[in-house]
Amino acid sequence: MTGQQADVMPGSPLAIVALFTEVILERFRPGNGLAWVWSENPTSSTAETNQEDAARKIVIEPAFNTRLEVRNARPAIYIDKGETSAGKVAVGHFAGQQLPTGLRGFYSLATIPIEIEVVSDSKGESAVLADVSWFYLLAGREVVRETFGIHEFTPPILGRTGIYEADKTLWSTKIAFEIQIDLRWVTKPMSPVLRDIVLRFRSSGETDPNKFLLTKYLTQTL
Repeated sequence: MTGQQADVMPGSPLAIVALFTEVILERFRPGNGLAWVWSENPTSSTAETNQEDAARKIVIEPAFNTRLEVRNARPAIYIDKGETSAGKVAVGHFAGQQLPTGLRGFYSLATIPIEIEVVSDSKGESAVLADVSWFYLLAGREVVRETFGIHEFTPPILGRTGIYEADKTLWSTKIAFEIQIDLRWVTKPMSPVLRDIVLRFRSSGETDPNKFLLTKYLTQTL
């Protein structure tokens, strides 16, 4: 699609992380009546008193974000994914074939564990922010599932508040759930592709196929 980032396909685990980052971010936008507010500039200020009219700024980021200027800001909510599996619903994921073109369609259900971690320098703040986020996800999960075509969105589990693994002076509360999404893809027949390679080889005048392939694929573009 126009403007789409080429290395993140729609429905991929990274796209799901981005989606839930936006979902959580929406809860903490200005004007929602909370004592915390999301800001692109999370630098703390003496005017932040944890009141609605002087809300404390909060970081909401994918866990793998490398923006160093916000990595140490607190409080923070990080969205991450676990190990993704693509379950079989048919032999070889095969769904069907288009005979005129030879295109073959495949289908799978991908299961993606999502973990949201709320980090704060206060145990109480971590617990409260996690509670707000957890109930928001629980209450809105059917709306999110239907709107974005998610196959399954399990009820989120709110964990206990404990010491943050990366920094023993901080507190962390985790929220966990699983997402199932439909994955579909198409492959085209290899025969025409291989035939094109053979034709290019013959028309090149080169007699050594290894030299032809090395020249074409490593030093030029086809």
